[in-house]
Amino acid sequence: MFVKEIKQYLFNRTILLLFICAFLLFVGRWFFSYFFFNEEIGIKIILESPSDGYFFYPFVKFFSILDFNNSYDPNINNLKNIPFPLYGIFLHSFFFKIFGSFGFIISELFCIFLFIIIFYFIFKKFNFSKIVSIILTLFLFVLPILLEVVNLKSIMYLSNLEQFYNLRFQSPLVVNLVLFYFVLFLLDLSNKEIFQVKNFVILGFILAFSFTSFYYHFIIEVLSFFIFLIYKLNFKISSIFKNKIKFYLISFFIFLILSSPFIINMIYAEADFSERMGIINIDLDKKFILLNYLFKKLIKIEFLIVFISISTLIYFINKYKFENYYLNNILYIIFLSSILAPFIFIIFTPKISLIYHFTNLILIFAFLCLFFLFVNFLKKYINRYFVNKNFLTFIILLIIFIYNINIFYSYKSKYENQAYTSDRKYLSLVTKKIRESQLTNKDLSLLTLDPRLMVWSIMNDVRDIRLISGQLVSKTHDMIENDLILSFKFLNKNEDDFINFFKNEKKSWRYLNTNTQLFFWMRYSANSLKTHKESKDFESDTLKFILNTSPLTAQSLIIPESEFKRLRLKFRNFNEANYKKPDIISINNQYFKLREDLNILTINYCSDNLFNPFTMYKLKYDGDICEN
Repeated sequence: MFVKEIKQYLFNRTILLLFICAFLLFVGRWFFSYFFFNEEIGIKIILESPSDGYFFYPFVKFFSILDFNNSYDPNINNLKNIPFPLYGIFLHSFFFKIFGSFGFIISELFCIFLFIIIFYFIFKKFNFSKIVSIILTLFLFVLPILLEVVNLKSIMYLSNLEQFYNLRFQSPLVVNLVLFYFVLFLLDLSNKEIFQVKNFVILGFILAFSFTSFYYHFIIEVLSFFIFLIYKLNFKISSIFKNKIKFYLISFFIFLILSSPFIINMIYAEADFSERMGIINIDLDKKFILLNYLFKKLIKIEFLIVFISISTLIYFINKYKFENYYLNNILYIIFLSSILAPFIFIIFTPKISLIYHFTNLILIFAFLCLFFLFVNFLKKYINRYFVNKNFLTFIILLIIFIYNINIFYSYKSKYENQAYTSDRKYLSLVTKKIRESQLTNKDLSLLTLDPRLMVWSIMNDVRDIRLISGQLVSKTHDMIENDLILSFKFLNKNEDDFINFFKNEKKSWRYLNTNTQLFFWMRYSANSLKTHKESKDFESDTLKFILNTSPLTAQSLIIPESEFKRLRLKFRNFNEANYKKPDIISINNQYFKLREDLNILTINYCSDNLFNPFTMYKLKYDGDICEN
């Protein structure tokens, strides 16, 4: 009993040490954020969101209040539902329900902690010491920053490792954790009896989470587990099913029960919203185009070198029975599954969306295979020479220090950027003024073109949002177009202004108009596989660009000329009668010019030039006198 208590004590100390590491990685980002920028938590979590992850924040609120079809328009009810990544937002919804916006910060700490725990135990499976396991885990966590510091992100394939793990919600912050846990799950089964009820219960949970959050992982996990069974049962396929059906049924029923809310929600989801999210039908011709393209990518010399290198090393460690060779075999199985997954999925699916996620996962598992092969080869030297605990503790602290000092300089650079600082101050001030207005008018209406302010308004109970991103509500395309036309006409804009607002713009490697992206996202995605309604009605140079664009590139957005004609005609014939003036208008004049139209706003609104070029207009009521 005494020995058992000692082991439990040591285990708890290890968990505490892992939590301390997670906290030290977590705390710098938020400490420096509060040190350099003074904002209330509601706007801060949006401004601190890596990339565009904040677009998923409203889904967290929707889930916490079980409201999946709010139009944020008092005149529109009974919309269809938004399809959302159910369990990918469950943790954040739980903490948001309890702690409000601070729940996002708490969830981030929890996710970092889970990442460290998962990889700590993966490295322990490879028989690394406790402290070396922590060092290797921390290395993987800070890898994207290290690649940036040493300027290696521009090298082919290495740039994709940013998707290995970072703090963008909800992918990869949440969904990759379950994928990594699946890796640990298979490694743990390598020297255990597979056919036990608890194992298939766990498998059912993993598959349900992945299916409802990031189906790319689900496909890879199903393939990996099947190939893993064949490998474990000495390639006797008949043994997979003999007297084993009950175990598969356990996983299936758990999967079905947990996935059913997601499936039901998808049945009642808005088709236009799904189109904006990039989901398209795929016929045999398109399947052939995709399969052919993927195959050509896999036989490129760069990838063949990687694949042959990994396969040769796997053959070598199996031939000479290197320590932990069977663990490396499991990682190789997952790597092979990641290669097979897009082919199998494309062959059998009637719809596709964002296939490039599959190719990113191939590169991630190629990296994991190589990394664990490398550290496994060096393990005996690492364990032999890296024994000084003081030195190893110093390495841990050094990794954490480098990570946090990079964060410090990132915030310092932002703080010294006057345009960036003014932007943050403006958003903070305008949200404060909206809150003040809500005290006397709970049903106030807002007109803005800033996606961050749209998200903030949803999170803070603004009920009437005149313009809202097509990624945030399940309105139909027609409803979103109507909102835009009404707002443009209210602001005294003409049809040329409206069309120019969405004009096709070539930026870097793709066409991207951020206004098109904001309101319609991938409805107008254009590449060699698809265009809007299969149109070829583009200018010659634009069409040539489209035909040479990878079928995996979904983020290039180009509106056909025929669609511009339709939108122009709709604007011209649209009746804007009975448009209720919004209570607050928030405009960034740098991107949407209102200067020449001040006469129509100053009649009914008080203006507040908070920071050039930001202007806020507040509706005047009877007896109101503008201060300026």
